[in-house]
Amino acid sequence: MIILKTAQEYNAWRKQNKGSVGFVPTLGALHNGHFSLVKKSLNLCNITVVSIFLNPTQFSPNEDLESYPNTLNEDIKYLQNLGVDVLFLPNYNEMYKNVQEVSIPPSKLFDRLEGKSRPHFFYGVTTIVAKLFNVIIPTHTFFGEKDAQQLRIIKQMINTMKYPLQLIACPTVRDKNGLALSSRNHYLTETEKKIASIIYRSLKHIAVGLSKNHNIKQLKQDFCDTISINPNMSVDYISIANSDTLEEINILDNQEVLISTAVFFNAVRLIDNITFHSST
Repeated sequence: MIILKTAQEYNAWRKQNKGSVGFVPTLGALHNGHFSLVKKSLNLCNITVVSIFLNPTQFSPNEDLESYPNTLNEDIKYLQNLGVDVLFLPNYNEMYKNVQEVSIPPSKLFDRLEGKSRPHFFYGVTTIVAKLFNVIIPTHTFFGEKDAQQLRIIKQMINTMKYPLQLIACPTVRDKNGLALSSRNHYLTETEKKIASIIYRSLKHIAVGLSKNHNIKQLKQDFCDTISINPNMSVDYISIANSDTLEEINILDNQEVLISTAVFFNAVRLIDNITFHSST
């Protein structure tokens, strides 16, 4: 594995290396969820590129940019062992001063779910991902289903901006208790992680309720009540929405539904989701 830090370095390397390129963009603090994306790329593509860039424009002033977990040395070792070809490791000046600016088409999806709580977030995400696409020029890119809204927004951006690449969605990876893996899980103790697994169980409880045609408003309230039993946990939002438009639903028709949530465990914000189809 080679480590490249500028677009110029990458372009020079790429000219000497042909074939399909799988790309996994990350913020660092890698875990088995990230590694599942990397392994998928290694299986499908001739070349696998991973980027690590802690993008400040997707954090608001009151969020955890300064304290975000930094495990770079361990990340490099894991990526080397997996057989990644290139680690792209740019700094802020490279991405925001040297790499050409991009113009991202606005989307209604930006303002829903996560966008209500973090209105800055998807503008920052789409800007940096588009810039990285323009540098790496991948044929395939890999995103996890845990970040369900992000996945849909990036897919829409690829279509709208006509990027000639294929987005591969990869399943959420969970720990033995069902907690979705996240870099922010670093903030939790092992005991807290076990407690936080109630999030996934409560999402599955909603799916069971939907299968029995229970009242959607009541299912949301039951979810909030269950989470709030633990005094250290509180619900930012719970959504039962159309899987494509992310518009909240009141009646379950024959459609795929995204059940998603953000929950605070003390100051740590955890997100998770599952999908449900009314015909199942």
